[in-house]
Amino acid sequence: MTTHLLPDLADVSRRGDRVALRFGDTALTYRELAAVAAGTASRLAGLRRVAVWATPTAETCAAVVAALAAGVAVVPINPKIGKRELSHIVGDAEPDRVLAAPGAELPGELAGLPRIDVTLTPPAQPGPWPAEPPASTPAFIVYTSGTTGPPKGVVLPRRALTSNLDALAEVWEWTADDVLVHGLPLFHVHGLI
Repeated sequence: MTTHLLPDLADVSRRGDRVALRFGDTALTYRELAAVAAGTASRLAGLRRVAVWATPTAETCAAVVAALAAGVAVVPINPKIGKRELSHIVGDAEPDRVLAAPGAELPGELAGLPRIDVTLTPPAQPGPWPAEPPASTPAFIVYTSGTTGPPKGVVLPRRALTSNLDALAEVWEWTADDVLVHGLPLFHVHGLI
């Protein structure tokens, strides 16, 4: 069983120059993604949870990786969510910050939170990769659709993510050489994993 959630970013020596993430014409190598994430993670130290404006962009992926690296729970926000549901989620989750791509317009319910723009430019002096948090540390707080009442926050610890990744790798027989096409929304559990 995998014990580290982001081993290929914690140690980029194995595949640092391989593409880790591609969105259209935007591509980041493992080394670049690790540097961007470590730079953003250093700005998240000491926080409990962050909302991530989950647009289908490389910046959203970098924001999620940064929060996971920092050991901060991610509250992914569907950009098409209604105002009432969003107000409930923000009030219930109480995120310390909101992470978004530069220039992304945020609804009023998120505008009151301190914002961190996540860029894809690695810092000139990337800091060290953060230590791996305990497996019981919350990784995501994903909200249900709210069909039977207000959306409910489901806390997923890091061990749930590593377990899911192990299961997916086994079932799909993924290897380190595989390239995956991803079409799921980045506010959906499977889209995030």
